[in-house]
Amino acid sequence: MTALPDIDDFLVAHAERFATETAPLFEVEDAYWGYIVRSTEPVPIVERLMPLFAWLGGIAFAVAGLGMWMLPQSMLGADVLVMKLGMTSLLAGFAGFLFWYASRGTQTELQIDTALGEVREVVRNHAGRSSLIGRYGFDSIGGVFLDREPGHGGEAALVLRYRNTVKTMPVARGQERHLTALRDRLGRDMMLRTRTAPRIPLARFLPSEV
Repeated sequence: MTALPDIDDFLVAHAERFATETAPLFEVEDAYWGYIVRSTEPVPIVERLMPLFAWLGGIAFAVAGLGMWMLPQSMLGADVLVMKLGMTSLLAGFAGFLFWYASRGTQTELQIDTALGEVREVVRNHAGRSSLIGRYGFDSIGGVFLDREPGHGGEAALVLRYRNTVKTMPVARGQERHLTALRDRLGRDMMLRTRTAPRIPLARFLPSEV
């Protein structure tokens, strides 16, 4: 005779599975100046390996630059010295850029500053140090809406639109029911701040490429 499964264990297992599958893919952290929206999705392995490759590349350029000065002294003529200085500067520039990229991190977040009326796009490394990518005034945001993804089980992406253009900035991704409250909060905060605060010059917030 086959034993029946324990109904309590069955319900607990399925409840845990349901909670995991329907958990939001983002989190909202309140701050005294506003709040932070960050993704809780695992960082793809390619993005996690890129800082390592950048460190290795930076070390390689730095070693190459130092190695140029370990040549025999007989090669230190005037012309060769000028060439070495130029190559060393170039290699040092590449090494510095790669070291900066490796230390910048891969975890991005969006800071909604309701006190200043701006949205800050920030990337944070494993040590918690943040690097600013871009700043946008609330008056430059043309809309907050859900971009639904057909065939992805009800998933959608919450995005900000720059003015009335097609350029958008992703905020979070996940089930539509999880994003609706955040969409309404963003829309309300930006609308109230834009109406009650003095107009902020866009040049202060927008990156040069916008």
